[in-house]
Amino acid sequence: MPPTPISPPDGSDILTLASPAFDAAYPRVVNRELIPQPILQSMEWAWNTPRFPERPVRVLRLADVWVAKEGLVFDREGNLYRETITQHSAGEVEQAHAAVLAAMEQGGVEAAADGPVLLCKKRGIGNYGHWMMEMLPKAWLVHQHLPALSARFLVAHVPGHLNDSMAQSMAMLGIDLSRTIVADDAPRRFADLLVVDGLSEHGGYMSPLVLDALDALAGGVPAAGAERLFVTRRATGFRRVVGEDSLIARAQTLGYTLVEPGVLTLPQQASLFKGARKIVGVMGAAMTNIAFAAPGARVVTLTPAGMPDTFFWFIATLRGLDYTEVRCPQSGPVQGVMPWDTDLLLSADDQDRIFAD
Repeated sequence: MPPTPISPPDGSDILTLASPAFDAAYPRVVNRELIPQPILQSMEWAWNTPRFPERPVRVLRLADVWVAKEGLVFDREGNLYRETITQHSAGEVEQAHAAVLAAMEQGGVEAAADGPVLLCKKRGIGNYGHWMMEMLPKAWLVHQHLPALSARFLVAHVPGHLNDSMAQSMAMLGIDLSRTIVADDAPRRFADLLVVDGLSEHGGYMSPLVLDALDALAGGVPAAGAERLFVTRRATGFRRVVGEDSLIARAQTLGYTLVEPGVLTLPQQASLFKGARKIVGVMGAAMTNIAFAAPGARVVTLTPAGMPDTFFWFIATLRGLDYTEVRCPQSGPVQGVMPWDTDLLLSADDQDRIFAD
């Protein structure tokens, strides 16, 4: 049985910020009728919220705790802090709990000391979008508002290009990479842990404060001259448009620059998206870069019919972008880990629509 979540002890809050209220509008959705009803309902409660009220963002300071899996935090008795459950399933929570209890029984594990450590791990550690919009902003918030703590930063071990992007993003914010602690899923004990709560709830809320980190990161990056971008998922290898080569050729004849974010540095990505006025691409982590775009830029996401996602709508809403989703029929076998990781079919009419000025 998974543990019953608990709240942090009284007095744990060391900083509270007001996340501003903001207005939101129902997105422009082409082929809305293709979305399965349960998937549509899972998104519409957010899409139909005309105003998200002001809410607090808290920094909690917890003593003698264990961190396991993708950022689950347990106290010294093995109780789980509910604020750290971020999309973890009951099974994952149970596995982490068992691993923590086993580590406690082994004994002899000293809590890491030498000042407070900020938790920058949450569910989705292997996804560029989760890092940029949900984890990196926590690092920036503490770095900016609590500099006297000289906090270190607990981040996940990730492979390849994402690791480079994580390191680049922190360095661009002026965070000394020697102050990062890289950890896998194994339980790890900390004497002094900081937890930021309230910046985001994946799929349900995103604070305007997350853009502070993106603005600081891209502030010194010059905007590239390309006004139209076509974003491809070639490097990913799945969730691509059937016949993408001809679609790319058409885009290029219309003045679009082909962008493959997976082979670009983070400053290059920020530069391209910062200068763009029209961005077209399949919904996926690379489209997180629309957060660098200027208010008023037009964004068209080609989206699997069955993909339940409000993440990019939240980014577009906070940034003030002109946002359209084109829902596409799915084709062929599942090639990734989720049911919507198939190829996409884009009709001739929809091709005309996405390139219309």
